[in-house]
Amino acid sequence: MAKHDKNKVIIVGCGPGLKAYIHPKAIYNIKKADVLVGSRRLLKLFPRVGAEKIVLEKNYTVLVNRIADWRGAKQVVVLVSGDPCFFSYTKMIVKKIGRQACAIIPGISSIQLAFAAIGESWDDACFISLHGRDIEYAQLIKKVRSFEKVGILTDQQNTPSVIARRLLDGGIRKRNLFVCENLSLPDERILEVSLAAAVNIKANGAAVVIIKKL
Repeated sequence: MAKHDKNKVIIVGCGPGLKAYIHPKAIYNIKKADVLVGSRRLLKLFPRVGAEKIVLEKNYTVLVNRIADWRGAKQVVVLVSGDPCFFSYTKMIVKKIGRQACAIIPGISSIQLAFAAIGESWDDACFISLHGRDIEYAQLIKKVRSFEKVGILTDQQNTPSVIARRLLDGGIRKRNLFVCENLSLPDERILEVSLAAAVNIKANGAAVVIIKKL
C-alpha cells in the first residue's frame, strides 16, 4: 500500500455491478484491508479477502463513528457502488473524519454506463437521485422542464413507471424515457419508450432512468 495511504480510510468505487469494472488499484487496496465495510452485495464480490467484513445497511451514523475510531489502528476500506463522489455514503465519511484522512478511488458510475449504453453524451445533462428520496419529485419535474437530458437514480419504490406517471401528472410531455436496468450484468436490459408507454414498464432490478426531450 502506498505510504501516504497507510492511515487513511480508503473509499473504493465498485462500479455498476460487474467485478471486472473495478479498478486494479481498488482491488489491490481491498486485498490489503484489515476491515472491509460495504453492502452485502458488494462484500460478496470478495469472498476470499480475509479482512473483517462489516455490513453497511441503514446504520450509517453508527458506522461512520466506528470507521473514525478504527482509523490509524486498522486499515479500513469502504466499498460503495458506482462512483464514490456521486450520491454515495462518501460524503458522510469525509465530513466526519476530514478529506485529508480519506483516499478515494473513483469507480464507474451507473450514470456513466447508462449514457454509454444509449450512445448519448452526458456533459449537457443534469442528475437527480430518487433513491430513498420521494420528496424530490418537485425538483425532478423542474429539472426535466429545464434540461434536454436528465439522469435519475431509482430504487424499488421510485421505479421507471412511477417516475413516468409523476412526470405526466406534473404536465411533462414530449419526452422519451430510457430504462437502463442491471447495467453490466448478464441480464442487462436497455429500453427506449415514450413517457406515456413507460407507465406500464416493469423493472425487476436496479435501474437508471434517462429522460430525453424530443
